[in-house]
Amino acid sequence: MLGVSDDSTGTPLSYRQVLASPNVPQLLLAASLSRLAEGVLLFVVVLYVIVEFGSASLAGLSAFFLTLPGFLVSPVAGAVLDRLGVVRAVVLDTLSSAVLIATIAVLSWADALRAPILFVLLTLYSLTSPLTSGGIRTLFPRFVPEPAYDKANALDLSTFSVIDVVGPLIAGALFAGIGANPTLLCVAVTYALAAASVALLREPAPETEHPPPRQHLLRAAWDGVVHLVRNPTLRALAVSYSLYQAASGMLIVIVPVAVGRWLGDTDGTERYVGVLWAVAGLAGTVGALVAGRLVGAGRERAYMVGATLVCAAAIFPVSALGSIVALGAGLALVGLSEGAVNVSLLSLRQRRTEPAWLGRVMTVSISVNLMGFPVGTLLGGLVVTHSVTVALAVAAALAVGSAASARLLVPGEA
Repeated sequence: MLGVSDDSTGTPLSYRQVLASPNVPQLLLAASLSRLAEGVLLFVVVLYVIVEFGSASLAGLSAFFLTLPGFLVSPVAGAVLDRLGVVRAVVLDTLSSAVLIATIAVLSWADALRAPILFVLLTLYSLTSPLTSGGIRTLFPRFVPEPAYDKANALDLSTFSVIDVVGPLIAGALFAGIGANPTLLCVAVTYALAAASVALLREPAPETEHPPPRQHLLRAAWDGVVHLVRNPTLRALAVSYSLYQAASGMLIVIVPVAVGRWLGDTDGTERYVGVLWAVAGLAGTVGALVAGRLVGAGRERAYMVGATLVCAAAIFPVSALGSIVALGAGLALVGLSEGAVNVSLLSLRQRRTEPAWLGRVMTVSISVNLMGFPVGTLLGGLVVTHSVTVALAVAAALAVGSAASARLLVPGEA
């Protein structure tokens, strides 16, 4: 059986053994609950604003305030993780998220929610959100032995892929079935359950020979950014994965446009697009679990490069053959390869980051690595208006650039 070995026993570590590790099931539960709440919230807020305020522009602004502030403060959030402790920081975020979302629901029920108030509450929600997104990924390497990083990351990513599929479905079903305000309360309760799950964890102290000195919070945040820039592996991963995310961002825009043009049926476009992305999400779950068995220390870069090249071929020429079936097959391959790319990225980043820096590096890396996504959506919108085929070719070229960057810039094993 393919697997990795625990240095202390020399025996392969299976997924069952990783799940049997203390705190891992609880951590996966907390991660799933917080991500489910986040995934449902994004869709519900947009639907709520359209229904209650009758404005698509306000809905766009709501999504803006829900996401961008957290991106901007992510370096500070990383310093908070290291200063406060990851478990306490994640509990703080999930509890505050529960309170803020419940407040939105209560004010809406009282007919006292106005757009400026909503924007303020969403901004406050966003400002602490990096604590959970970076904190969860920081905890995994503290609760499992180093040889199990790949399988732990695969389990984490597989739950994330499933939530990518079911989140929008749950949001739509709840919104239509019980209404906006009860759905928002469901989101708040989900965040509270995530906080309870994390609060029961006992965070081990990071082991390091050279802990960074205690310093002002903003200076600590800046040092986290500098540490990422100066670390050859982290810097190279930021370049490579930003290009990969740009390709993903282009696909978000290209897929519905391609489906609409090929079907010539506007009413059926959303249904087919939902099915296609569901297929990609499920394939991503499988890809992550398979990658967890194959990727190991010293093999991350090779798998990352190979999987990214498979993704490029899946985008072009496979997805560009001019049919819904070909597009579905291409997106399924994209999902499968994405699992290997993400497992390799996370494991390599964890193995080459000193434990005391992991909180700051993780939050900064997540934000920097995702910078390519909005660039990709913008580029996709500009190119796909002229040609779906050309847009897919450009997205594939970005994926090839990502693979080349990983191969040429990420240092090999010392």
